[in-house]
Amino acid sequence: MIQRSDWLILFTAFEGVPEGLDPVRLQQSLFLFSRCPGVPPWSKYAFKPGVYGPISDELYEDLDRLAGERMIEPVPVRGAHWSLYKPIDATFERARRILRQAEADDLVDATCQLAEIKQYVSSVGFGELLERVYAEHPEFAANSVFHRAA
Repeated sequence: MIQRSDWLILFTAFEGVPEGLDPVRLQQSLFLFSRCPGVPPWSKYAFKPGVYGPISDELYEDLDRLAGERMIEPVPVRGAHWSLYKPIDATFERARRILRQAEADDLVDATCQLAEIKQYVSSVGFGELLERVYAEHPEFAANSVFHRAA
């Protein structure tokens, strides 16, 4: 059975930004994914409004755990208090197993949706991503420091 951290591993492994993604993009991506039909409820992260849109403490915990398990690599960003997260060989190996499990669990559509989200997030700017999330889910803009008044 696919768990929420499996989606995070799979998302990280999909083609996109080779240098890795920042935590806000990961948060927004998995939030958008959690809204897709066909994603089992037990494998979704819970989100609340944060200063940069939807935030999941569970997702941050999984990022830290997966980095500690050397499943993904945190790459420090000079002058920042956060890291980028990028896939490593172990990520791709695990992702292949997750894809096989997704097929067995009849979750191929969900994996395609996740891949589409990765492609989208990798192709847009930070502001455009947040504007989309806020437009589609305005209740998550409540605490935002980024949200622009209409």
